[in-house]
Amino acid sequence: MSRKSNIKLMTKIVLSISFIILFGRLVYSAVGAYSHHQNQKQTQREAQTEARPEHTDTTKSIPAP
Repeated sequence: MSRKSNIKLMTKIVLSISFIILFGRLVYSAVGAYSHHQNQKQTQREAQTEARPEHTDTTKSIPAP
């Protein structure tokens, strides 16, 4: 094996490993972001239901004759 082909092979190996690590980090952050987004939506829904007063009938009913 010549020195030039050995360098090319090592370069391909290093770049492949770097790509795999980069792709893994992308997947990991995407899953974490989705989970965080779901938690934020749930928290927002809970805050809205706590802030909203219970439904009471405020319309004036007309007595039947």
